[in-house]
Amino acid sequence: MHVLIVDDHAFVCVGLKATLLEEYKGIDVTTTDHGDTALTILAKESIDLVIVDLFMPGAGGGFNFIAMLCESYPNLPVIVLSASENPAHIRKCMDFGATGFVTKSAPKDALFEAMSRALKGQHYTPDSLRESMPGMATVIDEVDSGADIDVVADQMTKRQLEILRCITQGRSNKQIARELDLSENTVKVHVSAMLRALGLTNRTQAGILGQKLGLDEDLTADN
Repeated sequence: MHVLIVDDHAFVCVGLKATLLEEYKGIDVTTTDHGDTALTILAKESIDLVIVDLFMPGAGGGFNFIAMLCESYPNLPVIVLSASENPAHIRKCMDFGATGFVTKSAPKDALFEAMSRALKGQHYTPDSLRESMPGMATVIDEVDSGADIDVVADQMTKRQLEILRCITQGRSNKQIARELDLSENTVKVHVSAMLRALGLTNRTQAGILGQKLGLDEDLTADN
Protein backbone atom coordinates (compact mmCIF):
# COMPACT_ATOMS: atom_id res chain seq x y z
CA MET A 1 0.00 0.00 0.00
CA HIS A 2 1.30 3.42 -0.99
CA VAL A 3 -0.15 6.39 0.91
CA LEU A 4 0.30 10.03 -0.01
CA ILE A 5 0.09 12.57 2.83
CA VAL A 6 -0.58 16.17 1.80
CA ASP A 7 -0.23 18.64 4.67
CA ASP A 8 1.61 21.94 4.93
CA HIS A 9 2.53 21.33 8.57
CA ALA A 10 5.84 19.45 8.68
CA PHE A 11 5.15 18.20 12.20
CA VAL A 12 1.92 16.56 11.06
CA CYS A 13 3.58 14.93 8.06
CA VAL A 14 6.46 13.52 10.11
CA GLY A 15 4.25 12.32 12.94
CA LEU A 16 1.60 10.81 10.70
CA LYS A 17 4.17 9.05 8.54
CA ALA A 18 5.80 7.53 11.63
CA THR A 19 2.40 6.38 12.91
CA LEU A 20 1.50 4.69 9.63
CA LEU A 21 4.89 3.00 9.30
CA GLU A 22 4.48 1.63 12.81
CA GLU A 23 0.93 0.41 12.25
CA TYR A 24 1.16 -1.11 8.77
CA LYS A 25 3.83 -3.54 7.60
CA GLY A 26 5.21 -2.98 4.12
CA ILE A 27 3.53 0.40 3.70
CA ASP A 28 5.09 3.14 1.56
CA VAL A 29 4.40 6.70 2.64
CA THR A 30 5.13 9.81 0.56
CA THR A 31 4.62 13.29 1.99
CA THR A 32 4.33 16.74 0.48
CA ASP A 33 3.38 20.17 1.79
CA HIS A 34 1.87 21.55 -1.40
CA GLY A 35 -1.15 20.71 -3.54
CA ASP A 36 0.62 21.24 -6.85
CA THR A 37 3.37 18.83 -5.82
CA ALA A 38 0.74 16.31 -4.79
CA LEU A 39 -0.79 16.40 -8.27
CA THR A 40 2.64 15.85 -9.80
CA ILE A 41 3.25 12.86 -7.55
CA LEU A 42 -0.14 11.39 -8.43
CA ALA A 43 0.61 11.72 -12.13
CA LYS A 44 3.91 9.86 -11.80
CA GLU A 45 3.40 7.31 -9.03
CA SER A 46 0.87 4.63 -8.15
CA ILE A 47 -0.93 5.86 -5.03
CA ASP A 48 -3.51 3.75 -3.20
CA LEU A 49 -4.84 6.35 -0.76
CA VAL A 50 -4.47 10.08 -0.11
CA ILE A 51 -4.66 11.74 3.30
CA VAL A 52 -5.00 15.48 2.81
CA ASP A 53 -5.33 18.54 5.01
CA LEU A 54 -8.29 20.74 4.20
CA PHE A 55 -6.66 24.17 4.21
CA MET A 56 -3.30 24.25 2.48
CA PRO A 57 -1.46 26.02 -0.36
CA GLY A 58 -1.43 25.06 -4.02
CA ALA A 59 -3.86 23.68 -6.60
CA GLY A 60 -6.53 26.21 -5.66
CA GLY A 61 -6.31 25.28 -1.98
CA GLY A 62 -8.99 24.13 0.41
CA PHE A 63 -12.22 22.79 -1.04
CA ASN A 64 -11.07 23.49 -4.60
CA PHE A 65 -8.21 21.05 -4.17
CA ILE A 66 -10.48 18.40 -2.65
CA ALA A 67 -12.92 18.76 -5.55
CA MET A 68 -10.12 18.67 -8.14
CA LEU A 69 -8.55 15.63 -6.54
CA CYS A 70 -11.79 13.67 -6.38
CA GLU A 71 -12.81 14.63 -9.90
CA SER A 72 -9.41 13.82 -11.44
CA TYR A 73 -9.04 10.52 -9.56
CA PRO A 74 -12.60 9.27 -8.89
CA ASN A 75 -11.44 5.79 -7.87
CA LEU A 76 -8.74 7.01 -5.49
CA PRO A 77 -9.75 7.02 -1.80
CA VAL A 78 -9.30 10.51 -0.33
CA ILE A 79 -9.42 11.05 3.42
CA VAL A 80 -9.53 14.62 4.69
CA LEU A 81 -7.60 15.07 7.95
CA SER A 82 -8.36 18.49 9.35
CA ALA A 83 -8.34 20.52 12.53
CA SER A 84 -11.78 21.78 11.53
CA GLU A 85 -14.77 20.22 13.27
CA ASN A 86 -17.25 22.41 11.45
CA PRO A 87 -20.12 20.17 10.22
CA ALA A 88 -20.47 22.36 7.12
CA HIS A 89 -16.82 21.70 6.22
CA ILE A 90 -17.26 17.95 6.73
CA ARG A 91 -20.43 17.88 4.68
CA LYS A 92 -18.87 19.92 1.87
CA CYS A 93 -15.82 17.66 1.63
CA MET A 94 -18.01 14.56 1.44
CA ASP A 95 -20.26 16.17 -1.15
CA PHE A 96 -17.19 16.95 -3.26
CA GLY A 97 -16.31 13.26 -3.23
CA ALA A 98 -14.01 12.68 -0.25
CA THR A 99 -14.14 9.10 0.99
CA GLY A 100 -13.71 10.05 4.62
CA PHE A 101 -13.22 12.92 7.05
CA VAL A 102 -11.21 12.62 10.28
CA THR A 103 -10.58 15.45 12.69
CA LYS A 104 -7.03 15.93 13.98
CA SER A 105 -8.35 15.78 17.53
CA ALA A 106 -9.67 12.24 16.97
CA PRO A 107 -7.76 9.19 18.24
CA LYS A 108 -5.49 7.47 15.75
CA ASP A 109 -7.86 4.50 15.65
CA ALA A 110 -10.38 6.75 13.90
CA LEU A 111 -7.90 7.32 11.09
CA PHE A 112 -7.10 3.61 10.87
CA GLU A 113 -10.81 2.83 10.62
CA ALA A 114 -11.27 5.51 7.97
CA MET A 115 -8.36 4.06 5.97
CA SER A 116 -9.71 0.54 6.26
CA ARG A 117 -13.15 1.59 5.07
CA ALA A 118 -11.77 3.78 2.29
CA LEU A 119 -9.66 0.98 0.86
CA LYS A 120 -12.83 -1.14 0.70
CA GLY A 121 -14.62 1.63 -1.18
CA GLN A 122 -16.66 2.66 1.86
CA HIS A 123 -17.26 6.06 3.42
CA TYR A 124 -16.18 7.15 6.88
CA THR A 125 -17.65 10.10 8.75
CA PRO A 126 -17.20 10.93 12.44
CA ASP A 127 -20.03 10.24 14.85
CA SER A 128 -19.96 13.89 15.79
CA LEU A 129 -21.26 14.78 12.33
CA ARG A 130 -24.75 13.49 12.99
CA GLU A 131 -24.83 14.89 16.50
CA SER A 132 -23.80 18.38 15.43
CA MET A 133 -25.86 18.69 12.26
CA PRO A 134 -29.19 20.36 12.98
CA GLY A 135 -32.20 18.65 11.46
CA MET A 136 -30.51 15.27 11.01
CA ALA A 137 -33.14 12.85 9.75
CA THR A 138 -35.30 11.00 12.24
CA VAL A 139 -34.90 7.83 10.16
CA ILE A 140 -31.31 7.61 11.41
CA ASP A 141 -32.54 7.87 14.98
CA GLU A 142 -35.04 5.10 14.21
CA VAL A 143 -32.21 2.85 13.01
CA ASP A 144 -30.24 3.67 16.14
CA SER A 145 -33.29 2.60 18.14
CA GLY A 146 -33.37 -0.80 16.46
CA ALA A 147 -35.20 -0.37 13.15
CA ASP A 148 -33.78 -2.71 10.50
CA ILE A 149 -33.29 -2.41 6.75
CA ASP A 150 -36.81 -3.69 5.97
CA VAL A 151 -38.38 -0.82 7.91
CA VAL A 152 -36.30 1.73 6.02
CA ALA A 153 -36.74 -0.05 2.68
CA ASP A 154 -40.51 0.25 3.02
CA GLN A 155 -40.05 4.01 2.63
CA MET A 156 -38.28 3.63 -0.73
CA THR A 157 -38.65 2.01 -4.11
CA LYS A 158 -36.30 -0.85 -5.00
CA ARG A 159 -34.37 1.51 -7.29
CA GLN A 160 -33.96 4.07 -4.50
CA LEU A 161 -32.58 1.35 -2.23
CA GLU A 162 -30.06 0.47 -4.94
CA ILE A 163 -29.10 4.15 -5.13
CA LEU A 164 -28.69 4.34 -1.35
CA ARG A 165 -26.46 1.26 -1.41
CA CYS A 166 -24.28 2.77 -4.15
CA ILE A 167 -23.95 6.09 -2.32
CA THR A 168 -22.96 4.26 0.86
CA GLN A 169 -20.25 2.44 -1.09
CA GLY A 170 -18.81 5.77 -2.26
CA ARG A 171 -20.05 5.78 -5.87
CA SER A 172 -20.41 9.07 -7.72
CA ASN A 173 -23.52 9.74 -9.82
CA LYS A 174 -21.53 8.91 -12.95
CA GLN A 175 -20.42 5.57 -11.47
CA ILE A 176 -23.96 4.78 -10.31
CA ALA A 177 -25.30 5.54 -13.78
CA ARG A 178 -22.79 3.17 -15.35
CA GLU A 179 -23.45 0.40 -12.80
CA LEU A 180 -27.26 0.59 -13.02
CA ASP A 181 -27.36 1.35 -16.77
CA LEU A 182 -29.09 4.69 -16.27
CA SER A 183 -28.41 8.21 -17.47
CA GLU A 184 -26.65 10.50 -15.02
CA ASN A 185 -29.68 12.83 -15.00
CA THR A 186 -31.94 9.90 -14.10
CA VAL A 187 -29.62 9.02 -11.23
CA LYS A 188 -29.84 12.61 -9.96
CA VAL A 189 -33.65 12.37 -10.01
CA HIS A 190 -33.55 9.09 -8.07
CA VAL A 191 -31.10 10.51 -5.54
CA SER A 192 -33.32 13.53 -4.91
CA ALA A 193 -36.40 11.32 -4.57
CA MET A 194 -34.60 8.96 -2.19
CA LEU A 195 -33.44 11.83 0.01
CA ARG A 196 -36.97 13.24 0.16
CA ALA A 197 -38.47 9.83 0.95
CA LEU A 198 -36.12 9.38 3.90
CA GLY A 199 -36.23 12.97 5.11
CA LEU A 200 -32.53 13.45 4.39
CA THR A 201 -30.92 16.63 3.11
CA ASN A 202 -27.69 15.42 1.49
CA ARG A 203 -25.59 12.44 0.38
CA THR A 204 -23.52 12.53 3.57
CA GLN A 205 -26.59 11.76 5.66
CA ALA A 206 -27.52 9.02 3.19
CA GLY A 207 -24.06 7.51 3.55
CA ILE A 208 -24.32 7.55 7.35
CA LEU A 209 -27.71 5.83 7.18
CA GLY A 210 -26.40 3.25 4.73
CA GLN A 211 -23.44 2.48 6.99
CA LYS A 212 -25.76 1.91 9.94
CA LEU A 213 -27.85 -0.45 7.81
CA GLY A 214 -24.79 -2.38 6.65
CA LEU A 215 -25.27 -1.43 2.99
CA ASP A 216 -21.55 -0.85 2.62
CA GLU A 217 -21.01 -4.57 3.23
CA ASP A 218 -24.24 -6.29 2.22
CA LEU A 219 -24.45 -6.20 -1.56
CA THR A 220 -27.41 -8.57 -1.81
CA ALA A 221 -30.06 -6.88 0.33
CA ASP A 222 -33.38 -6.53 -1.51
CA ASN A 223 -36.42 -4.40 -0.98
